[in-house]
Amino acid sequence: MHQVKVEIRFLVPQAARAGVVAELERGPATLDRTTLVVTYLDTDDRRLARAGMAWQLRREARLWIQTLTDVAPNALERFEHKAIRPDGSPDASEHAGTRLGDQLIRLLRRARADGLKPGVRFRTEVRRTTRRIRTRGAVVEVAFDEGRLVAAEASQRIRELEFEIISGSPVAMLALAERWRKRFALVYHPCSAAERGDRLADGVPFPPVRKAGRPRYADDATVIEAFGRVLDECLAHITRNAIGLTEGDPGQRVELVHQLRVGIRRLRSALRSFQGWVPTPPADLISGLRSLFATLGSSRDNEVLAGGVVAELAQAGAPPLTLPPGRPAPDPADAVQAAETQRTFLAWVAWRAALAPAPAVAAAETEAEDAGDQPGAADAAGAAEAESPDAALEHTERISSSTVEPAADDDPPAFHRKVSRRLRRWHARIVADWKSFDDLDESGLHELRKRIKRQRYAVEFFAPLLRRRQVERYLEALAAIQDRMGALNDLFVARTRYQALSSVDPAAWFALGWLTARIAELRALAKPDLARLAKAEPPSP
Repeated sequence: MHQVKVEIRFLVPQAARAGVVAELERGPATLDRTTLVVTYLDTDDRRLARAGMAWQLRREARLWIQTLTDVAPNALERFEHKAIRPDGSPDASEHAGTRLGDQLIRLLRRARADGLKPGVRFRTEVRRTTRRIRTRGAVVEVAFDEGRLVAAEASQRIRELEFEIISGSPVAMLALAERWRKRFALVYHPCSAAERGDRLADGVPFPPVRKAGRPRYADDATVIEAFGRVLDECLAHITRNAIGLTEGDPGQRVELVHQLRVGIRRLRSALRSFQGWVPTPPADLISGLRSLFATLGSSRDNEVLAGGVVAELAQAGAPPLTLPPGRPAPDPADAVQAAETQRTFLAWVAWRAALAPAPAVAAAETEAEDAGDQPGAADAAGAAEAESPDAALEHTERISSSTVEPAADDDPPAFHRKVSRRLRRWHARIVADWKSFDDLDESGLHELRKRIKRQRYAVEFFAPLLRRRQVERYLEALAAIQDRMGALNDLFVARTRYQALSSVDPAAWFALGWLTARIAELRALAKPDLARLAKAEPPSP
């Protein structure tokens, strides 16, 4: 039995536990309570995890269930294949005939040739409480897991809530999840138990910093299909670094904030790269992303000065100077900021889900809305919350009314021509800036830097359609000038801060003189790098 599961997972704060349990017990629905021990199998060298799959065994009543899943292609979907086993022994051949099962069999065959065999790598031990809820547009199973993740002598607590579609629309499920998230301050968690268990078994208890990756899609993909995969990569980049801020290593905070900002910038660039070809996101999604980026930006400016310019000035012999503090860096523990951030993430996941056709829903399942999907409806706050059950569903209507090019033009050859024209047009603007580089002021250089970043991200987004060698050569030229422009921008940020101090501390004038000379030096170094990019040929399909 194989299928694509549609689900989303949240961490439950300790303070919200009692409320979540009470909400699950409210109403006429029958609860299902069970204890689950799930063992995850892999080779000692993590061949399955590195291939993006999880192989597990669990006992349900008198049955042994063997399950094979893969890394989710997006925030909601996960391929899953189940097989009944007569006992607790694993058998990969049960998954034969599926794409993932055949890959598993090949991996294990090679492992045996290398003298390796699969064994238990980690396990989960949870008490699960499940309730099925009928909401407008979907039937959703809500499961609350409490227990622990165990790998050898190491363990981690599990307290999470999962929403899984039984039938209906993913957007409707997310509308339900958003109401629960808002009431109980749930924290969206993009990582599966398999990912967390693999890290724990490797001695890495904290979520790692997630760097940007290139989206994967077929070269005959339509515009919408390609855009969906680009969105998936951007959202994974953003949300995995965000969860790192929530439950990660404090020592990695600086890099997590940086990568979170990079992820947001890439998402905004993705919207520009596909602009006019795909539906436009609602304005509130764009503003939420812009607000989060601005909040995180103050943290980046402080880090650049403290870790870079200040040290270079000291090395140059600058007199002691206390730099005025910038705006405080955002605190992920701040309740207001955290709640707004979570709302933004879930809204983007909902919009992404609405880009794909929703599964059909039986009429009997959506004629009425179960009162159980309105948390706290018995009190005034709950009643007010229940007045907007369709907020996430509105995104579907907005998408359907967006202006896009005719569907008849959404074929691979037309998509390829659009990509080629757009990359060449954006490259031409960079060439124009190169020709007037000596006359560009700080504002003009900032705009050039943004164009270079946008071009780099666009090439990465469209890479599956482009000639690989051209892509690598062009990206190399882009990366070189992007680094130069980034260093130049850091100096401009520093100069602004020191200028504010010059009227009260004469020592600031030394810094300003050094910065002026350093800016001139970097401009001179950047010009040949920009010339190299300007003379390069943008990659083509």
